[in-house]
Amino acid sequence: MISDDGLFIKEFGRALHYITFLLALVYYSKYKDYTFYKYFILYFLVIVIVDLLAEFYITGYTIDLYNVYTFFEFNSIALIYYHLIKQKTRLKILKILALFFNIVYLLSIVFDFYILYTVPLEGVVNSIFVILFFIELLNSDRILNYKKLFSFWMSVSFLIFYLTSVPFWSLYYSSIFNTRDMFPIIYYLATVYQLIFIYGLIACKKMENLY
Repeated sequence: MISDDGLFIKEFGRALHYITFLLALVYYSKYKDYTFYKYFILYFLVIVIVDLLAEFYITGYTIDLYNVYTFFEFNSIALIYYHLIKQKTRLKILKILALFFNIVYLLSIVFDFYILYTVPLEGVVNSIFVILFFIELLNSDRILNYKKLFSFWMSVSFLIFYLTSVPFWSLYYSSIFNTRDMFPIIYYLATVYQLIFIYGLIACKKMENLY
């Protein structure tokens, strides 16, 4: 049973999804020259569509709906970093990891056993994408203006959410921890990562020479 506080933060986080998506559209003109930003909008479009389906057309977040969401969520993030990462070796690592995850995902459709691994694996692979980007950022002139880069704040947000969610989902899907009592942890993480997105969208500047 989720507490009233947990229900509040869950609904607050859902509202922030819509607010972030609308802000991403509002600030499109500021970031439209950056290819990765189009996939950032796609990422939130997927979230909004799935949430609307769960609210109005499907009874809650079923396992099938969540599995479909995981596929589009992951590949949206992979496309974001495919257009952010330039160095060939790091880009090759990204492609290999993206292919590996999608193979595991396809196996989960045929063999239910693999469903236990898709969500924790997504968190690990997404975190690696972010780390690869940070390594590239640290080795470029862009690091001098990192606080002005939306891609920096976006990546901080992704890393906080996906890396910290890995142990949670690993325990949940392994049945070591299979109660919903601790789900507010994920709801609080989701709220924090939304607020970071919102800050980045509003505070960052369009800097043509930094991407």
